[in-house]
Amino acid sequence: MKRFALISGVLSLLPLVGFSSCVYDKDLAYLNDQVIALNRRVAKIEEAMDTKISTIRTNQGDVRVEIDQMRGEMQKLQGRLEDNERIVKRSVERDLGEQDILKKKVMDLETTVRAHQDYLGIETGAQRPPQTGMAPMERQPGQVAAIPSVPVEPAKPKDVELYDDSLALYKNGKYEDAVLGFKDFLKKYPKSDLADNAQFWIGESYFSLRQYEQAILAYNDVIKHYPKGNKIPNALLRQSLAFIEINDKTSARLLLRKIIKEYPNSSEAKIASKKMESLKN
Repeated sequence: MKRFALISGVLSLLPLVGFSSCVYDKDLAYLNDQVIALNRRVAKIEEAMDTKISTIRTNQGDVRVEIDQMRGEMQKLQGRLEDNERIVKRSVERDLGEQDILKKKVMDLETTVRAHQDYLGIETGAQRPPQTGMAPMERQPGQVAAIPSVPVEPAKPKDVELYDDSLALYKNGKYEDAVLGFKDFLKKYPKSDLADNAQFWIGESYFSLRQYEQAILAYNDVIKHYPKGNKIPNALLRQSLAFIEINDKTSARLLLRKIIKEYPNSSEAKIASKKMESLKN
Protein backbone atom coordinates (compact mmCIF):
# COMPACT_ATOMS: atom_id res chain seq x y z
CA MET A 1 0.00 0.00 0.00
CA LYS A 2 1.06 3.60 -0.51
CA ARG A 3 1.51 4.27 3.20
CA PHE A 4 4.16 1.60 3.33
CA ALA A 5 6.20 3.10 0.44
CA LEU A 6 9.92 2.26 0.20
CA ILE A 7 11.10 5.79 0.96
CA SER A 8 8.99 5.93 4.12
CA GLY A 9 10.37 2.60 5.24
CA VAL A 10 13.99 3.69 4.72
CA LEU A 11 13.63 7.07 6.42
CA SER A 12 11.73 5.66 9.40
CA LEU A 13 14.73 3.67 10.63
CA LEU A 14 17.44 6.35 10.23
CA PRO A 15 17.55 7.03 14.02
CA LEU A 16 17.88 3.33 14.94
CA VAL A 17 21.63 2.82 15.37
CA GLY A 18 24.26 5.11 16.78
CA PHE A 19 27.46 3.08 16.51
CA SER A 20 30.70 3.60 14.61
CA SER A 21 30.48 4.56 10.94
CA CYS A 22 31.34 1.15 9.45
CA VAL A 23 29.02 -0.89 11.70
CA TYR A 24 26.38 1.81 11.40
CA ASP A 25 26.22 1.57 7.59
CA LYS A 26 25.99 -2.22 7.58
CA ASP A 27 23.37 -2.38 10.34
CA LEU A 28 21.31 0.41 8.83
CA ALA A 29 21.35 -1.22 5.40
CA TYR A 30 20.30 -4.52 6.93
CA LEU A 31 17.39 -2.99 8.85
CA ASN A 32 16.29 -1.03 5.80
CA ASP A 33 16.19 -4.25 3.76
CA GLN A 34 14.11 -5.93 6.48
CA VAL A 35 11.55 -3.11 6.56
CA ILE A 36 11.31 -3.08 2.76
CA ALA A 37 10.69 -6.83 2.78
CA LEU A 38 8.05 -6.42 5.48
CA ASN A 39 6.29 -3.73 3.46
CA ARG A 40 6.06 -6.10 0.50
CA ARG A 41 4.81 -8.98 2.61
CA VAL A 42 2.18 -6.81 4.28
CA ALA A 43 1.00 -5.54 0.89
CA LYS A 44 0.54 -9.15 -0.31
CA ILE A 45 -1.33 -10.05 2.87
CA GLU A 46 -3.66 -7.07 2.49
CA GLU A 47 -4.27 -7.97 -1.18
CA ALA A 48 -5.23 -11.51 -0.12
CA MET A 49 -7.51 -10.11 2.55
CA ASP A 50 -9.25 -7.89 -0.02
CA THR A 51 -9.89 -10.98 -2.15
CA LYS A 52 -11.38 -12.83 0.80
CA ILE A 53 -13.54 -9.85 1.69
CA SER A 54 -14.96 -9.68 -1.86
CA THR A 55 -15.80 -13.40 -1.64
CA ILE A 56 -17.54 -12.87 1.68
CA ARG A 57 -19.60 -10.02 0.25
CA THR A 58 -20.97 -12.29 -2.49
CA ASN A 59 -22.44 -14.52 0.23
CA GLN A 60 -23.98 -11.70 2.20
CA GLY A 61 -27.34 -11.94 0.41
CA ASP A 62 -28.37 -15.18 2.13
CA VAL A 63 -27.06 -13.92 5.44
CA ARG A 64 -29.09 -10.73 5.13
CA VAL A 65 -32.27 -12.75 4.51
CA GLU A 66 -31.65 -14.73 7.68
CA ILE A 67 -30.90 -11.53 9.56
CA ASP A 68 -34.18 -9.98 8.35
CA GLN A 69 -36.06 -13.06 9.56
CA MET A 70 -34.35 -12.84 12.92
CA ARG A 71 -35.17 -9.15 13.12
CA GLY A 72 -38.83 -9.96 12.49
CA GLU A 73 -38.83 -12.44 15.35
CA MET A 74 -37.02 -9.95 17.58
CA GLN A 75 -39.61 -7.28 16.78
CA LYS A 76 -42.38 -9.65 17.81
CA LEU A 77 -40.60 -10.41 21.07
CA GLN A 78 -39.93 -6.71 21.57
CA GLY A 79 -43.65 -6.02 21.15
CA ARG A 80 -44.49 -8.55 23.82
CA LEU A 81 -41.90 -7.09 26.15
CA GLU A 82 -43.27 -3.61 25.63
CA ASP A 83 -46.77 -4.83 26.45
CA ASN A 84 -45.49 -6.40 29.67
CA GLU A 85 -43.57 -3.23 30.51
CA ARG A 86 -46.71 -1.13 30.07
CA ILE A 87 -48.66 -3.43 32.39
CA VAL A 88 -45.94 -3.33 35.03
CA LYS A 89 -45.59 0.43 34.64
CA ARG A 90 -49.32 0.99 35.19
CA SER A 91 -49.21 -1.19 38.31
CA VAL A 92 -46.19 0.67 39.69
CA GLU A 93 -47.72 4.07 38.89
CA ARG A 94 -50.92 3.07 40.68
CA ASP A 95 -49.01 1.95 43.76
CA LEU A 96 -46.88 5.10 43.74
CA GLY A 97 -49.98 7.24 43.40
CA GLU A 98 -51.54 5.61 46.44
CA GLN A 99 -48.30 6.11 48.38
CA ASP A 100 -48.23 9.80 47.47
CA ILE A 101 -51.81 10.21 48.68
CA LEU A 102 -50.97 8.55 52.00
CA LYS A 103 -47.84 10.67 52.42
CA LYS A 104 -49.83 13.85 51.79
CA LYS A 105 -52.43 12.84 54.36
CA VAL A 106 -49.73 12.14 56.94
CA MET A 107 -48.06 15.48 56.26
CA ASP A 108 -51.38 17.30 56.55
CA LEU A 109 -52.07 15.61 59.88
CA GLU A 110 -48.59 16.45 61.18
CA THR A 111 -49.07 20.06 60.16
CA THR A 112 -52.44 20.23 61.91
CA VAL A 113 -51.11 18.66 65.11
CA ARG A 114 -48.10 20.99 65.13
CA ALA A 115 -50.34 24.01 64.68
CA HIS A 116 -52.53 22.95 67.63
CA GLN A 117 -49.47 22.34 69.81
CA ASP A 118 -48.04 25.76 69.00
CA TYR A 119 -51.38 27.40 69.71
CA LEU A 120 -51.81 25.63 73.07
CA GLY A 121 -48.10 25.93 74.05
CA ILE A 122 -47.69 22.19 74.35
CA GLU A 123 -44.15 20.83 73.95
CA THR A 124 -43.51 17.43 72.47
CA GLY A 125 -41.42 14.79 74.23
CA ALA A 126 -38.69 15.05 71.62
CA GLN A 127 -35.41 16.61 72.80
CA ARG A 128 -34.77 20.04 71.40
CA PRO A 129 -31.52 20.59 69.57
CA PRO A 130 -28.80 22.54 71.47
CA GLN A 131 -28.62 26.25 70.90
CA THR A 132 -25.73 27.24 68.62
CA GLY A 133 -26.25 30.96 68.57
CA MET A 134 -27.77 30.80 65.11
CA ALA A 135 -31.47 30.79 64.48
CA PRO A 136 -32.56 27.57 62.82
CA MET A 137 -34.12 27.84 59.42
CA GLU A 138 -37.87 27.98 59.80
CA ARG A 139 -39.90 25.64 57.65
CA GLN A 140 -43.40 26.60 56.77
CA PRO A 141 -46.16 24.08 57.48
CA GLY A 142 -46.31 21.52 54.67
CA GLN A 143 -42.95 22.60 53.25
CA VAL A 144 -40.62 19.70 52.32
CA ALA A 145 -37.00 19.98 53.36
CA ALA A 146 -34.64 20.57 50.48
CA ILE A 147 -32.59 17.56 49.37
CA PRO A 148 -28.90 18.36 48.87
CA SER A 149 -27.86 18.10 45.26
CA VAL A 150 -25.38 15.41 44.24
CA PRO A 151 -22.33 16.77 42.39
CA VAL A 152 -22.20 15.66 38.77
CA GLU A 153 -18.87 14.54 37.35
CA PRO A 154 -17.77 16.55 34.32
CA ALA A 155 -18.06 14.77 30.98
CA LYS A 156 -14.89 13.34 29.44
CA PRO A 157 -13.37 15.13 26.45
CA LYS A 158 -14.27 13.46 23.16
CA ASP A 159 -10.72 12.29 22.45
CA VAL A 160 -10.33 10.75 25.91
CA GLU A 161 -13.69 9.01 25.60
CA LEU A 162 -12.78 7.45 22.21
CA TYR A 163 -9.33 6.46 23.49
CA ASP A 164 -10.77 4.81 26.61
CA ASP A 165 -13.37 2.93 24.55
CA SER A 166 -10.66 1.60 22.20
CA LEU A 167 -8.41 0.62 25.09
CA ALA A 168 -11.34 -1.24 26.69
CA LEU A 169 -11.71 -3.23 23.47
CA TYR A 170 -8.04 -4.20 23.67
CA LYS A 171 -8.30 -5.23 27.32
CA ASN A 172 -11.34 -7.38 26.48
CA GLY A 173 -9.38 -9.23 23.79
CA LYS A 174 -11.15 -7.57 20.85
CA TYR A 175 -7.88 -6.70 19.14
CA GLU A 176 -9.20 -6.15 15.61
CA ASP A 177 -11.87 -3.77 16.90
CA ALA A 178 -9.22 -2.04 19.02
CA VAL A 179 -7.08 -1.44 15.91
CA LEU A 180 -10.04 0.15 14.14
CA GLY A 181 -10.85 2.26 17.21
CA PHE A 182 -7.31 3.58 17.66
CA LYS A 183 -6.95 4.31 13.92
CA ASP A 184 -10.23 6.24 14.05
CA PHE A 185 -8.86 8.12 17.08
CA LEU A 186 -5.68 9.11 15.21
CA LYS A 187 -7.73 10.22 12.22
CA LYS A 188 -10.01 12.44 14.32
CA TYR A 189 -7.49 13.66 16.92
CA PRO A 190 -3.98 13.52 15.40
CA LYS A 191 -2.73 16.32 17.72
CA SER A 192 -4.05 14.76 20.93
CA ASP A 193 -1.66 14.15 23.82
CA LEU A 194 -2.77 10.52 23.63
CA ALA A 195 -1.82 10.09 19.95
CA ASP A 196 1.49 8.32 20.63
CA ASN A 197 -0.22 5.99 23.10
CA ALA A 198 -2.90 5.17 20.52
CA GLN A 199 -0.26 4.33 17.89
CA PHE A 200 1.56 2.13 20.42
CA TRP A 201 -1.63 0.19 21.24
CA ILE A 202 -2.15 -0.43 17.53
CA GLY A 203 1.20 -2.22 17.59
CA GLU A 204 0.20 -4.12 20.73
CA SER A 205 -3.06 -5.22 19.11
CA TYR A 206 -1.25 -6.55 16.04
CA PHE A 207 1.26 -8.29 18.34
CA SER A 208 -1.59 -9.98 20.23
CA LEU A 209 -3.05 -11.07 16.87
CA ARG A 210 0.39 -12.55 16.03
CA GLN A 211 0.61 -10.27 13.01
CA TYR A 212 4.20 -9.46 13.85
CA GLU A 213 5.09 -7.70 10.58
CA GLN A 214 2.19 -5.29 11.07
CA ALA A 215 3.23 -4.82 14.69
CA ILE A 216 6.83 -3.93 13.69
CA LEU A 217 5.58 -1.26 11.29
CA ALA A 218 3.12 0.11 13.86
CA TYR A 219 5.85 0.40 16.52
CA ASN A 220 8.05 2.05 13.91
CA ASP A 221 5.39 4.74 13.43
CA VAL A 222 5.61 5.48 17.17
CA ILE A 223 9.38 5.96 16.85
CA LYS A 224 9.13 8.00 13.66
CA HIS A 225 6.15 10.27 14.37
CA TYR A 226 6.49 10.76 18.14
CA PRO A 227 10.27 10.96 18.83
CA LYS A 228 9.73 13.05 21.99
CA GLY A 229 6.98 10.84 23.42
CA ASN A 230 7.35 8.58 26.45
CA LYS A 231 6.54 5.44 24.45
CA ILE A 232 9.83 5.28 22.49
CA PRO A 233 11.74 2.85 24.78
CA ASN A 234 8.74 0.54 25.06
CA ALA A 235 8.08 0.68 21.30
CA LEU A 236 11.73 -0.25 20.60
CA LEU A 237 11.56 -3.15 23.04
CA ARG A 238 8.29 -4.50 21.66
CA GLN A 239 9.60 -4.07 18.12
CA SER A 240 12.67 -6.15 18.98
CA LEU A 241 10.42 -8.89 20.41
CA ALA A 242 8.38 -8.89 17.22
CA PHE A 243 11.59 -9.34 15.19
CA ILE A 244 12.44 -12.33 17.40
CA GLU A 245 9.01 -13.83 16.64
CA ILE A 246 9.78 -13.77 12.90
CA ASN A 247 13.26 -15.24 13.57
CA ASP A 248 15.17 -12.06 12.72
CA LYS A 249 17.51 -12.04 15.70
CA THR A 250 19.99 -9.68 14.04
CA SER A 251 17.47 -6.83 13.89
CA ALA A 252 16.33 -7.67 17.41
CA ARG A 253 19.90 -7.36 18.76
CA LEU A 254 20.39 -3.98 17.07
CA LEU A 255 17.26 -2.61 18.71
CA LEU A 256 18.14 -4.06 22.12
CA ARG A 257 21.60 -2.44 21.95
CA LYS A 258 19.97 0.88 21.08
CA ILE A 259 17.71 0.69 24.14
CA ILE A 260 20.62 -0.14 26.46
CA LYS A 261 22.74 2.69 25.04
CA GLU A 262 20.18 5.49 24.77
CA TYR A 263 17.90 4.63 27.73
CA PRO A 264 20.30 3.02 30.26
CA ASN A 265 18.25 3.91 33.35
CA SER A 266 14.91 2.70 32.02
CA SER A 267 13.12 -0.51 32.95
CA GLU A 268 13.18 -1.38 29.24
CA ALA A 269 17.00 -1.32 29.33
CA LYS A 270 17.03 -3.94 32.10
CA ILE A 271 14.69 -6.16 30.09
CA ALA A 272 16.80 -5.58 26.98
CA SER A 273 19.97 -6.68 28.80
CA LYS A 274 18.35 -9.93 29.91
CA LYS A 275 17.00 -10.51 26.41
CA MET A 276 20.46 -9.97 24.91
CA GLU A 277 21.85 -12.67 27.21
CA SER A 278 19.15 -15.12 26.13
CA LEU A 279 19.88 -14.47 22.45
CA LYS A 280 23.51 -15.43 22.96
CA ASN A 281 22.48 -18.97 23.84
